[in-house]
Amino acid sequence: MSAHTKPVKFSEVVFVQQAKMIRFILWTAFALCVFGWAFAGLHFILPATLPFWLGLLIAAALRPLTLFFSQKMRIRRRSAAVFATILFYTLLVVLLWAVGLVIWGQLCSLTASLPDLYKTAFLPALARFFEWLSRFLSRFVPDLADTVQLWMQSLASAAAKLSTSLSSALLSFCTDLAAALPMVLITVLVTIFCSAFISLDYPRVMAALHSLIPVRFRPLADQLKGFAATTLLRLLRAYLLLLLITFLELCAGLWLLGVNGFVSIAAIIALLDILPVLGTGTVLIPWAVISLLGQNGGRALGLFVLYLLITGARSLLEPKLVGQQLGLPPLVSLVSVYAGLRLFGVLGAVLMPCLVLAARFLWQRRKTIFPSQPS
Repeated sequence: MSAHTKPVKFSEVVFVQQAKMIRFILWTAFALCVFGWAFAGLHFILPATLPFWLGLLIAAALRPLTLFFSQKMRIRRRSAAVFATILFYTLLVVLLWAVGLVIWGQLCSLTASLPDLYKTAFLPALARFFEWLSRFLSRFVPDLADTVQLWMQSLASAAAKLSTSLSSALLSFCTDLAAALPMVLITVLVTIFCSAFISLDYPRVMAALHSLIPVRFRPLADQLKGFAATTLLRLLRAYLLLLLITFLELCAGLWLLGVNGFVSIAAIIALLDILPVLGTGTVLIPWAVISLLGQNGGRALGLFVLYLLITGARSLLEPKLVGQQLGLPPLVSLVSVYAGLRLFGVLGAVLMPCLVLAARFLWQRRKTIFPSQPS
């Protein structure tokens, strides 16, 4: 041992180990508290206070527009806030009305054509299929013709029962939707009024929310506010880009397959693809099966290949685009999207990457949270 080397005391080693253990316990407790609050917030607090937060988000998004109108039109900011809010909701209603009109027209057209499609396409295709099956099996077992005929009758009866069940399910869905409609309308109205009131007194509302934060954490909260706004904009841009890519893929595929009105159909299917629970398979797979039964094997194969291409592209692009926009590695983004979907549903799949990013943001600024702890 060198003469200049200072011996390390056993008590110093124990103290360092204890400090590391305390630090680990503190960070574990902090992570558990954050996860617990996030879980409780998504399941209980967020649904109960959703109109306020939506109103706050809309008011914050309209704030630059309000300031622009106030400066250019030389009017008071409260008047500019009223004008910006009315303009926003007017444009939103017009947009939703136009989209709803297109979707309603397509649904009405599809509903009107279903009975004829069932009689002219499904039943003849089913009869041809069983006729082919009967001829094929008769080569090996001649006595199976009557059995195949019984199969056909049983399947036709099952199809009739399925049609009745689908009608009952559709009626039940409409009943549940009608029952939930008043609460949805109340939520929308409360959100509109919240956004209007917050826009009128935006500085006071933000000051009141800012005063609820402990003084020690206010600088961190200000940084987190700007970080959250940037993150939401990037997340919105990522999913809009995914929606556009899916829409273009559908347009190209349906155009190559010779589908009439492919633009509106592609728009409806692309909107379904936003929801991980539904996706493009909700439309493309049944469509391919019906085309196959109608002896249109080329279209059935094309629809199936189109579904595989869109699903594969989305599986590859979603983690990559979301990760790039949010600054997360693709693996972390993929795991967070899957975990959010399993834990909280569709909303969790969107918000979980944001929570992971917020956790990383807090970790990078841990000195602000625990200034006495070494980095």
